[in-house]
Amino acid sequence: MIPTLLIGLLFLAGGVLIALALYCHEHRDVAVARPLGLLLLCAAFLPITHALNLMTTTLWLKIFLLQIRFLAVPFLAVLQLIFILTYLRREEWIQGWKKVPLFIIPIITVILAQTTWFHPLFRYDYLVDLSGPLPILNFTNGIGFQVHVAYSHILLIASLLLLIFVQPEIHAFYRRQRLLLLAALLLPLLCDVQYQLDLTPYPGLTLTPFALMLTGLLFVEATLRQGLLEVAPVARGKVIEEMSSPMMVIDTRGRMTDMNAAAVRLLGTVRDDAIGSPADSVLADHPSVLALAQAASGNHREIVLGEGAQRQFFDAAVDDLRTGSGAVIGKLVLLQNTTERKQAEEALRESEKKYRTIIENMQDLFYRTDLEGVITMISPSGAALTGYGSPEEMIGVAIQDLYVDPPNREKFLAALRVNGAISGYPQVLKMKDGALKHVTVSSHFFTDAEGSVRGVEGIIHDVTDLHQAEQALLQANQQLNLMSSITRHDILNQLTVLLGNLSFAQEEAPGEPLSGYLEKMNIAAGTIQRQIEFTRDYQDLGVHAPEWQRVSDAIRAATAGGLPITDETDGLAIYADPMLVKVFANLMDNTVRHGESATRIHVRYRPEENGDLTLVWEDDGVGVPAGEKERIFDRGFGKNTGFGLFLIREILAITGITIAERGEPGTGARFEMRVPSRAFRFGSQAV
Repeated sequence: MIPTLLIGLLFLAGGVLIALALYCHEHRDVAVARPLGLLLLCAAFLPITHALNLMTTTLWLKIFLLQIRFLAVPFLAVLQLIFILTYLRREEWIQGWKKVPLFIIPIITVILAQTTWFHPLFRYDYLVDLSGPLPILNFTNGIGFQVHVAYSHILLIASLLLLIFVQPEIHAFYRRQRLLLLAALLLPLLCDVQYQLDLTPYPGLTLTPFALMLTGLLFVEATLRQGLLEVAPVARGKVIEEMSSPMMVIDTRGRMTDMNAAAVRLLGTVRDDAIGSPADSVLADHPSVLALAQAASGNHREIVLGEGAQRQFFDAAVDDLRTGSGAVIGKLVLLQNTTERKQAEEALRESEKKYRTIIENMQDLFYRTDLEGVITMISPSGAALTGYGSPEEMIGVAIQDLYVDPPNREKFLAALRVNGAISGYPQVLKMKDGALKHVTVSSHFFTDAEGSVRGVEGIIHDVTDLHQAEQALLQANQQLNLMSSITRHDILNQLTVLLGNLSFAQEEAPGEPLSGYLEKMNIAAGTIQRQIEFTRDYQDLGVHAPEWQRVSDAIRAATAGGLPITDETDGLAIYADPMLVKVFANLMDNTVRHGESATRIHVRYRPEENGDLTLVWEDDGVGVPAGEKERIFDRGFGKNTGFGLFLIREILAITGITIAERGEPGTGARFEMRVPSRAFRFGSQAV
């Protein structure tokens, strides 16, 4: 009765192991199932061949069954190690050719077992013992078998140590799985040691097959009740743990099987309490997350957690976790914190709203064109200015069509390319009804996110009324100048008559005191004549708008025929009244009249620390006495008309330029003109 029961239990153990191997095959898309299935299939050889061995008394048949057993048994320890490394997510240790050395000794063992008739290296002195209740095959182990046993034990011990020491800081839910695996792997090892020490209840009977049956049952517990293959107990990587986005895994039974640190912080729970607990209870305080977890796979929504200042926005999604065959093994819930993005979007909306309000309410025209000059954006004021019905009507219009002189568009773009930006550029535009508008344009190139130029944008300011006022003022000035010219001409004619008659009177009355009076009258009349002639030269002072002028051009135009000049201002332009030429002409006249020994003039400039620039005019004459350095710019001071230096200062002051004399008496005069930073430029920007 007992022998029959033992044989039946051995077959049962083999059947259980085969059934588990088939179960693993069905779940072969899970990485850990493949080595586990092979391990269980090889383990099934041991109880089945052992049961068959106990059922026969024929020596050659027993040895043959032993050879069949050792087609699989030598690989058990290797497959067990591969299974443990896969479970621990350490497959890279044995990838590719790295696993080949593990199979060398098992393959040699198989060869020795299959050729045991021809050598004593595996086993020898085979004998069937019929003295007990079971026919036992006795034999003597050779050196090859002993190497196999030692190698197998080494690999078994290595597997156990890996299971104990690799990532020991796992959650209690997974520690239960690991304890089951430890027990399942330790039982066969202990039974094999017991067999090798001949501590069996029946001589020659090994309990290892029964241990493997219990191992199979433990695997059933781990796979069916603890979910070893449903949601693989990954050795949770550092990347998942340190993710800033909360992540949760829920199995098909609704249990929370995993969550990272971000999820623990968000839910305010304790990981040890949450793992293995129903997701409904873990997420009870967060109904929006619970609703997402219960939703169908692929569901994507925005959820809000917290209140007031603690409120957070999340982009949430739930997806099924499936095997390669399509079987659902759980759900992955992932929450991506979008609070900062939401805040940035809200700030952007506010900024766009303010920007839109400014654009829609501004009186000036804001425009944007592409690189071809086609209008792509324009403010409502643009339609009102140009006579179009709405901004939409202007979209797509070529902006050069608004120019009275279309070639001016190319000049404008050329200046824009040189300077990068333009401010106050004068233009004349043609409205839809044909009317002309005088405007100033301030524009720059705009770029995309990659820095590529996409077009031109800027502001157009209507100065038509100002232009008309300027034209009216200019007309009035011209009329005044005409009247002044006529009056001046008539006065000069009368002065000429007066001077002529005074000269005749002096000749007729050469004696004193009448001659003295006549001389004074003659001097006074001459002075009046020079002053009136001086007003003719300066009647346009301040009438015309200032402009950018090259200093070297103005010097050449003003000083032709004067003293030699060393000009070091090439490339410098200043913003000044059009009468700048008269400034240098008067400076040259002053040097010639009052420099006495002056032979040359040197013009240069120097930058100042505050960004201004000083333009220097100096000669090598007698200089200006210290007591007169300020007075020479007063109106009427001097030996000639007394207006030359005074008017120089007035011309320069129109654009904020000051002038002072800072030379050393006896070594020459040095006039320094201080130009503000905004009123000078160099190079390609000079004109």
